[in-house]
Amino acid sequence: MDWARRIELFTVVVASVVAVVGLWYSNVQTKQANEQARQANEQARDDRALAKEGQITDRYTAAVGNLGEDKVDVRLGGIYALERIMQDSRRDQPTIANVLATYIRTHAAKPPGKGQGVPADVHAALTVLATRDTKQDGAFRLDLHGAKLPSITLTATGISAAALHKANLRNTDLHGADLRNTNLSGANLRNTDLSGAILSGTYLRDTYLGDALLYGAYLLGADLRGADLRDTDLTKQQVNSAVTDSSTRLW
Repeated sequence: MDWARRIELFTVVVASVVAVVGLWYSNVQTKQANEQARQANEQARDDRALAKEGQITDRYTAAVGNLGEDKVDVRLGGIYALERIMQDSRRDQPTIANVLATYIRTHAAKPPGKGQGVPADVHAALTVLATRDTKQDGAFRLDLHGAKLPSITLTATGISAAALHKANLRNTDLHGADLRNTNLSGANLRNTDLSGAILSGTYLRDTYLGDALLYGAYLLGADLRGADLRDTDLTKQQVNSAVTDSSTRLW
């Protein structure tokens, strides 16, 4: 092989090596740039999440603060603000639901005055709890025991008011309440006053109604399968077409 051919071959080899090195370096640079971009995106995402958490905390603090105000419209604003936060931040739902349940127990500890109904803010808090998405409840269990909620209106269709199932409602005053189509399955209604309540189409499966007062209650189409009604006052209740089976206790 003459020198010219050797030089030509050497030039080709050198060019190939340079090209390979160039490609390797370019690939390294690209990977580094991609990694830096990824880290920058993660940092930006973390910063946005942190900012959002800060905003939610501020909103939560302000809303809870409104619950302690004297004016009912301000308290209503706080309740609806908590509902919005519960929808925006699902992981905060158990905390907010517990706050609202405590609010109801505290503000409905005594029966309404003569000729008065359940306060608007208590009714609003109950509606928020009754329409929440229970899939986000975590370890939260609705506890409204001892609340005085006579003649409350909580009619429901679809999933509305389904969130009262398995609730602790013992000793609650619900006389005259409109609870048609509400899901109260598995709820604890021990010693609860449901006299004159509208329970048509209400789900009461496996509900504990021991010592409950159902005098004059309207149970048309109610589902009482598996309900425990021992020592329950069923005087003059309207049970036409109520759904029962052999496991329903009627003593």
